[in-house]
Amino acid sequence: MIKAGIVGISGYTGVELLKLLLHHRQVQVAYIASRSHADKRIDQLYPFLKGFSNLVIEKIDIEKIKTLDVVFLALPHTVSAGIVKDIFPHVKVVDLSADFRLDIDVYEKWYKVRHPAKELIDEAVYGISELNRDKIKHCSLLANPGCYATSVILALAPIADLIDDSVIIDAKSGVSGAGKSLKESMLFCEVNENFKAYAVGSHRHVAEIEQQFGLNNRVVFTAHLLPIQRGILSTIYVNLKRAVDIKIFDEFYKSEFFVRVVDNPPQIVDVKGTNFCNIYPALIDEKKLIIVSVIDNLIKGAAGQAIQNMNIMFGLDEKEGLYPAPYYP
Repeated sequence: MIKAGIVGISGYTGVELLKLLLHHRQVQVAYIASRSHADKRIDQLYPFLKGFSNLVIEKIDIEKIKTLDVVFLALPHTVSAGIVKDIFPHVKVVDLSADFRLDIDVYEKWYKVRHPAKELIDEAVYGISELNRDKIKHCSLLANPGCYATSVILALAPIADLIDDSVIIDAKSGVSGAGKSLKESMLFCEVNENFKAYAVGSHRHVAEIEQQFGLNNRVVFTAHLLPIQRGILSTIYVNLKRAVDIKIFDEFYKSEFFVRVVDNPPQIVDVKGTNFCNIYPALIDEKKLIIVSVIDNLIKGAAGQAIQNMNIMFGLDEKEGLYPAPYYP
């Protein structure tokens, strides 16, 4: 059995990791930690886990982490990198923060901090599972992608070499994408029966999209907040260098279980609670393309993709622990 730990268990992503790993046949969750809830049982913090887990949340203990086979870090940026400095290479790391996703200069520009572990940047592999599988197999430091970035990168990958000029992205996320910390803008009365844009022209996931495809200053991205709990829908507008057959998407993803090219515009409910990404490409004319992409931001956009990447790192079936069908209704 693989001994796994989760640091940052009290957030939405941390508990989603635990929920999924409890059903993983090759993993034993041996350690869970939090900066704010140490010594409390997980089923006291999250009563819905009663009967599933009675693990006690511990303080962050570097020496204990080093005894694990793999650790998932569901922590804020800079905090995560500080821990990686102390534990790498003693344990395989799946980092769900932004700390190892970007080149140093790009990271420091977008996150406006000095990187606390820049010497480890070259050790990290960016974990879009379907695109970087060969590198992921051999890595010990996995940079799990951002949720918006995942929805867009998977949608653009089949035609990335054909992009002409700018890419325009209109993306919408449920409230869980903002995390669990208290913010006035996330209060029920601020979100319910409302719809708004945010981080217009300045969302940090733009950097990941641009870096993945070499689209420097060619991504126009607007994020919106939906009055729902979870899910992302991204609508992407692309001009192409030449005419394409829409079947290029089916061919590109024909061997991928978790990416489904669909015949009608997808809905968030089609993927809610799963690790699937549903993609709908529509040609407007020979060189104009609209792509609609949907994911569950907490699963394919975070915890699920992290487990898919861990499965690749340990040579396991990528689907292990990730079988649930979508929630419906």
